[in-house]
Amino acid sequence: MNKKRPGSGGREKRDSRPSRPINKAGSRPRPQAGRPRPNAEDTFRIVERRPDRSAAPAESGGAPEKPSAFRVLIAVHRPRYRVRAERAAALVGWEVTALLNKQDAVGAVSKPPRPPDLLILSGDFGRQRDYAIFRAVQKWRSRGMKLIGMVDDCETPPEGFPDSAPEKLCDVCLTPPYKTADLRALFTRLYQEMRGEPAPPPIRIPAAAREPEEED
Repeated sequence: MNKKRPGSGGREKRDSRPSRPINKAGSRPRPQAGRPRPNAEDTFRIVERRPDRSAAPAESGGAPEKPSAFRVLIAVHRPRYRVRAERAAALVGWEVTALLNKQDAVGAVSKPPRPPDLLILSGDFGRQRDYAIFRAVQKWRSRGMKLIGMVDDCETPPEGFPDSAPEKLCDVCLTPPYKTADLRALFTRLYQEMRGEPAPPPIRIPAAAREPEEED
């Protein structure tokens, strides 16, 4: 026979420690204000760090944004002068566009994303009168575009437009003759002033394609 221990009454002895109350949702109640909170070092924290837009390239480890290509727009009426301007601007990395006489120079200048860095414009391009195209592109000069005029007279304004002397409408005003070497020296000087670095080297042109000595 199994003997019962005295005083046990045949029942197991229960734990006399009070149990923690449980709320309706089944979770334990939050600690009371009087109880000490755990140290910050022992607590797992999530900190949301908002990106600093000004320092985004440095944080991402990416290289600084390179300046866009140097763009040259040539709007010259006479073919031989147009070709000389093209050859003068034939430098490594430059984007050169030459317009024909019937093309829209103002539309080409206003084409996104930005105006060209250099605009070479002749006074007779597009059969303009009174330097109308020169006046139409003035607002883009404030956005960094340099206007180089190729005219017969830089000082005399057209009749009826006393404030439209070419030397006032242009950053640089040139009179004939226009030689490739002189134009290239001008373009490279302007590039250095605008970009703060030496101009790139010229693109090599085969000897057979070179123009003979320029006289006018």
